[in-house]
Amino acid sequence: MKKKGIISLLSVGLLASSLSVSTTQAAENNYESSKKTIESRLKSDKPLNHNVINPYALREIKEQTLITLETPKGFSTKKFNASSASIKGSSGQPMYESEPNDDFKIADTLLNERVTFGQFDDTLDIDFYKVNVSGKGTLLVAGGTDTTSNIDLLFLATEYEYQDHGYLEYLGSEYDDGVEVQGYKVNKAGTYYIPVLDLNGNDYDAIYGISTQFEADKDTVAPNKPTVNKVDNNDKVITGKAEAGSTVTVNVGKKRIGYAKASSKGSFSVSIPVQKAGTTLNVTAKDSAGNVSKLTYITVVKADVTPPNKPAVNKVDDNDKVVTGKAEANSTVTVNIGKNRIGYAKANSKGSFSVSIPIQKKGTKLNVTAKDASNNVSKVTYVTVVKH
Repeated sequence: MKKKGIISLLSVGLLASSLSVSTTQAAENNYESSKKTIESRLKSDKPLNHNVINPYALREIKEQTLITLETPKGFSTKKFNASSASIKGSSGQPMYESEPNDDFKIADTLLNERVTFGQFDDTLDIDFYKVNVSGKGTLLVAGGTDTTSNIDLLFLATEYEYQDHGYLEYLGSEYDDGVEVQGYKVNKAGTYYIPVLDLNGNDYDAIYGISTQFEADKDTVAPNKPTVNKVDNNDKVITGKAEAGSTVTVNVGKKRIGYAKASSKGSFSVSIPVQKAGTTLNVTAKDSAGNVSKLTYITVVKADVTPPNKPAVNKVDDNDKVVTGKAEANSTVTVNIGKNRIGYAKANSKGSFSVSIPIQKKGTKLNVTAKDASNNVSKVTYVTVVKH
């Protein structure tokens, strides 16, 4: 029994030792592979192009990181948790690293314009962070240490597992007053990752700060000018098509007489006071970024109040399932028995029409009308069903 106990204890000791070695090797592999990848990505380093970076945003992230690093930081990161102590903190207050965060899958979340403090537990420690980006734009990542630190900070922004689909474009970096700022062009909204490690790997107590700032691209492209349907001197609504979600405004000269938002499909309907025939309206579309389209001009026409001629209807017998004939081009032809509609169809551009109906008994009297686009209705044409 004692021997079995000794063997069992030895087995546990060997297993623990084996796990410790395995864990250390995994950490070393993770550290070394990340280090090589980051150094490889940054080997063609270049200075930030200030023509593509907002100088105010660059200055702000530098100053914020510097000021935050100068504040007292007598803490152990193990005592803090980013999900509770940090994210619930007031806006602008520093956040704290939450261990474990040594892999993409368990990366800490960074909030834009909030510095996160971190520490390295050992020579092989690497910390992972992630930031959510809402769209295309510029991402700035700043990293720095306090003045007494012996950390040689290495970091970059990357896609998950160091993939490269072209969603992030490195714009360069600059180093000033102990803070490095890297710039990235973001070509697609999503979650991006920031691995951070110490090249020296020998200053466990030193503290570093990491922060991000995102600036969305400004939309400077004006919408296409709206397409506006005919407006006559009876209309109280103007309809047409414009950029989806844009605000469509109708003016007479410089006086606004109506506006409305286009739907998600671009259709709009703007209520206006009735205008006299001959009045010129100008219509614009403005997108959410404030870009305004060119003007669409439309002249108010006199309403069509003339009804079409009554249709000419061919003979209908008690075997026919179709009524044919001639009416005003593009008018809508309706076939009724008394007030009961039994069929309708649109006449073609030459006025020919063909209306499907149920078979009717001999002697049934049909009445047929044509209605134009202005809703003027013709006089009635009567036709009696004959025996075939």
